[in-house]
Amino acid sequence: MSKVPDRFLGYAFCVGDVLLELAHDFTIISADGAIKNSIGVIAADTCFLDLLTSRGRSMIESSAKMLTGANRLGPFTVSVGAEGKARQEFAVFLAKLPTATDKIYMVLSRPYRLGKSDTKRAPDKKTEDKKAEFFDRLEGLFEGNAEAAQNMLVTILEANGGQDIDEDTQRDIEQYLQSFSVGGAHATMLGDDKFAVVHEKTDPNAQKIDFAQELKRTTGVSLTSATIDASEAKLSESDNLRALIFSLQNFASENDGFAIDDIRKNCATLIGQTKERVRAFREVLDEGRFSLVFQPIVNLEKGTTHHFEALTRFELPPAIKSQWEMIRFAEDIGLIDEFDYAVVTLAIYKIREMLKKGGSPGIAVNLSGRSLSNVGFLSELMSLLRGNKDLTNYLSLEITESAKIHDLDMLSEVLVEMRAIGFRVYLDDFGAGAAGFQYLKKLKVDALKIDGAYIRDALASKEDRAFLRSMVTLCQDLGIVTVGEWVETQEHATLLRQMGVDYGQGYFFGKPSPNFLVAPTQATG
Repeated sequence: MSKVPDRFLGYAFCVGDVLLELAHDFTIISADGAIKNSIGVIAADTCFLDLLTSRGRSMIESSAKMLTGANRLGPFTVSVGAEGKARQEFAVFLAKLPTATDKIYMVLSRPYRLGKSDTKRAPDKKTEDKKAEFFDRLEGLFEGNAEAAQNMLVTILEANGGQDIDEDTQRDIEQYLQSFSVGGAHATMLGDDKFAVVHEKTDPNAQKIDFAQELKRTTGVSLTSATIDASEAKLSESDNLRALIFSLQNFASENDGFAIDDIRKNCATLIGQTKERVRAFREVLDEGRFSLVFQPIVNLEKGTTHHFEALTRFELPPAIKSQWEMIRFAEDIGLIDEFDYAVVTLAIYKIREMLKKGGSPGIAVNLSGRSLSNVGFLSELMSLLRGNKDLTNYLSLEITESAKIHDLDMLSEVLVEMRAIGFRVYLDDFGAGAAGFQYLKKLKVDALKIDGAYIRDALASKEDRAFLRSMVTLCQDLGIVTVGEWVETQEHATLLRQMGVDYGQGYFFGKPSPNFLVAPTQATG
């Protein structure tokens, strides 16, 4: 065998600790790198599989079967160690050469070299974050890219019922799928027992991979799979791609009609139905078939109306049954930024129309957390606000937590600029989501709206009153104004005022109305 040029060994050693050449039966032919320090002394003709746990052995054996000489797999995380030496975790990459398909080439890298901590000690990203990244990558891969759609498959998997899948096994399944995914970055865990992977079909062997069967051998978990042909689903068309993502989100959430069998049998129908809902939603926006209604927000000390919150009312298409469903659909399908921009634009129009007639009240407009995670939307929104900075006394913005904000640092910078221009910013529904205190710490806001769930039962619940009191005290210490939602009775209004809440909103003061109905002065003491 000819000597491998030093420069190639140098390239490999830049990212790997151990470089191995294996025979087809996994016998080690040659080894380079920090062998002794990494995995211990290896005897001649050692079988690499003997250095692995049973789970690692199954994973490497299954993966090696998929090597064609034209692909490469990894990284897998496996524990490796010679007899009598403690096993250590390594990220493993595998490949064959087109000119030497009887040999397997392998690089073992410490996880930290790849920017990863030891998986036994470091927590994974939250599933919701990984899902969001996966969907973003789907859009980046397919949208407007007919060639990618022509050559890709999307496979989803779900563990059959009654199986207890621990975190290590979840991680093993996810890493296995990632190694076969496009660029090693298009696979994720959608839920505790649900997974998705995007893989190529140009390789004649790729389409034949039975992920469920191989994962059963590798991990012992029995799974059911369904594969979607990206070309047949026309995923290069943005609305079809949004429809697929919507279906995957519903699959992950176990919503009716989106079980794995439904997607396998009726994928085209599900995408078609969702695409029709997208078309209907776009028509509502394009034709302006929505309006604003206004609910008063009242100064609890004075009993006078301070400003109004703008709420949307749609002419609902037949495919969507409620106002709330319309908003959630827009978030799930990725159109909420278009909707939010339209609502802010309409609110500005309303303010200017009233100013022409003599005066306008203040109006607060809701912005979804998902819109605020979109760089393009933020850029357009800031341009709109800069062009209307004469309305700072009339327009304020409410950040809703209906969808998680992914880049708080970026949004924090934007809010600083908004407030520097002069627009007030509210944090809506505080306490409704787990990220509330994280948002409050990161985002500098003028006011905080306390979620009505804490107020509705506060009259009878000592615990809810304790939570309310702590929120109010925190905001007072931070110099942040407070607004209590769902104020339904005189007793609620009095309790909030006595606790030090600044403003109240709810049916006691007025229901949402197309007109600006100023709440009559209410005594709250």
